[in-house]
Parts: sequence; structure tokens; C-alpha cells
Amino acid sequence: MSILSCEHVAMKFRTRGDENTFSALKDVSFRLEKGESAGIVGPSGSGKSTLAEILGGLEKPSSGEVFFRGRSLSSMKGDELKDFHRNVQYIFQDPKASMNPFFTIAKVLREPVRINFPSLSDEVINERIESLLERLSLPSWILKRRPYELSGGQAQRIVIARALLLESEVIIADEPTSSLDISVQAQIINLMRHIRRDRGTSFIFISHDLDLVRYFSDRVYRMEDGVLREEDADD
Repeated sequence: MSILSCEHVAMKFRTRGDENTFSALKDVSFRLEKGESAGIVGPSGSGKSTLAEILGGLEKPSSGEVFFRGRSLSSMKGDELKDFHRNVQYIFQDPKASMNPFFTIAKVLREPVRINFPSLSDEVINERIESLLERLSLPSWILKRRPYELSGGQAQRIVIARALLLESEVIIADEPTSSLDISVQAQIINLMRHIRRDRGTSFIFISHDLDLVRYFSDRVYRMEDGVLREEDADD
């Protein structure tokens, strides 16, 4: 059973008036296995981010279904839906935009843990954060900073740390290196490879860079004009 999948998903957006629509996704089916990295490549406007947001529960499709551990997302409520959102984390193209600008980094990391694991003491949470920062080569003083004070690479590592602190099973990374220089790109990619190896985390890696997607992924899908197909090994 796939950990995350969708079947016959379509997404239509209204353009002008009530009668005109634009089909961003057309009958898309997709699967992600536990511990796997699936890459999605395609040009801007092809529907990659729309699919990612639907898989991450951030958007509802016009038709079709998303499944987590074989359970339909549309049927989830209460604790089951909360469990989905804890276990399927989304890394946006602009990680700073996904953090409250008024929070310190310490609060950015602590609050989701407190909400999802209320039985954990502040001492245990702080120990986990400090250990993870060391692993991610981030200095402890960064906890006193706010998102706008971070570099692109630091911000990207912080949102990855936030997902790891929640012990998420799936990370959806939407163009996570698009605005970074080559050296920082390599650092982020290698970091996510280590996370996958050490934790068995599943990844959906989205990019317009086919070589980068192939390097990171077990399987590669190509998105064009809202249609998704799996790449052959020699494509």
C-alpha cells in the first residue's frame, strides 16, 4: 500500500465569469511508497505546484481523491486529519513565507511540537531542537533570530528541521533549491538524502531541473499542461 497517492485528480480554476475555466490538472494519478523519493519535473505553469498542494492537503481537487496510508483524505476528520497534517509536511519555494515573521526561530520550531506532542516537556523539546540544529550545521544563536534575518540556506534548513521535529513520514519539497546558489543547493540536497536514509522519510521532490530530480529520486514523473506521466529510465 502506498503511503501517499491520488487517483484521477483534476483541478479547474475559473478564469472570467462563471462559464470559463482553466484545467490545471487533468486526470492525474500518482503514488509514493514508504521511504521512496518521487520526483516531479516540468516547466513553470505545468501544474506541479498545484498537484503538490493537493497531495499536501493545502488545496481540494475539483474531482478525484487523495489517499494517505490507503485512507481517503476527504473522509478524514478530527484527530485523523490532524495526524495527516503532522505526517505530511510541505516545504514551499519560499521557506521564509511559511514562517510567522514575528516569531523567533525558537518559537517557529517549538510551537508545532507543543501542539502535536503536548506531553513533551520544554526541556525535552529544547534538547531535540539543539540536537537537530547541530546535525543540520546550524548555530544555536539562530534560535534568537527571526525569519527575515536568515539566509536562504538557513531558512530552508529550518523548515526541514520543523518537519523532522514533527517526525513526519512525508516531506513535499516544492522547488526547494530554486533561489539558492550551487553550493547551497548541494548542501540542501545532500541533507535531504541523509534524512531519507536515516529516518526512512518519503519525499516528493519538485523542480524544473531534470538532472537534479533524477539525482535525488527513485522514480521521475514529468508534468506537462496538467498531465502527469512516469518517465522511462532512458527518457
